[in-house]
Amino acid sequence: MKNNIIIFSLLIALAAISSSCGTIKKANATTPTGQTTTTTTMTDTELCDAVVATLGDWQTMQTSGNITLNASSSFSSAIQMRMVHNQAIYISLRPVLGIEVGKLIITADSLYAVDKVHKRYIAEKVSILTSGIPVTVSEVQDMFLGRPFIIGKGTLNESLKSSISTTREGNTITLTPNENYKGYGYAFTFDKKSHITSLDIVKSGNTSSDYQVKYSDVRSTTSGNIAHAINANATIEKRNMSFSLSYKDIEWNGKAKIDKNIPNNYKRMSARDLFSIFSN
Repeated sequence: MKNNIIIFSLLIALAAISSSCGTIKKANATTPTGQTTTTTTMTDTELCDAVVATLGDWQTMQTSGNITLNASSSFSSAIQMRMVHNQAIYISLRPVLGIEVGKLIITADSLYAVDKVHKRYIAEKVSILTSGIPVTVSEVQDMFLGRPFIIGKGTLNESLKSSISTTREGNTITLTPNENYKGYGYAFTFDKKSHITSLDIVKSGNTSSDYQVKYSDVRSTTSGNIAHAINANATIEKRNMSFSLSYKDIEWNGKAKIDKNIPNNYKRMSARDLFSIFSN
């Protein structure tokens, strides 16, 4: 079991952070924590503007960090991460002495996972992680960086402000896309400094989140405010799991090599093998 968690922890983490709930449709905005709009000195437009102003442009990013997964057992590892904006995500798992034992590559239409310990790999359509929901690579990148987005439309910007409902209670600002999932809504919360604190997914009628990704250690960078710590909880294949991901300093807009090569003589695994590890 431990060896399987080592190799596939990155896939589980991605599934936890990007899993959701059905087909998209028009719906009334739902605030995940039961917040209500209160009178403030800033208008809704100004609150949204304050968040949009913190979202800088970028082309590539590189960083190192750590991941911790808690499922049937716990595992921690050092990682290296690289991204090419709207094209690819590369995560390398390096638990001991900086030696790569596995890697995960996500592109616009494909997902690759390479297990160097057991000489096996997965090559599938990226939809196995998104359940057919039209999440783009850019939006998955936003999840990893703590940037608000609208599914199918990209990172929140000036042209998308009309697609957002804004509420405020005390020092908490909530931005809720007006296009929700069937029976579910999702929203992003921010503190008074316009630092993201969570992505919440809630079933209609509930007053608390059904799924939540928490963000912290938000830093101002040359590419805008970026969360350097992520914590998420999810239920996958009827098993509760959580993970945390932390980054060190991020390098922006340099060369970011995305190695998609599969070594010769590796055995291909099917998508159904991904979660069968929990029965081992």
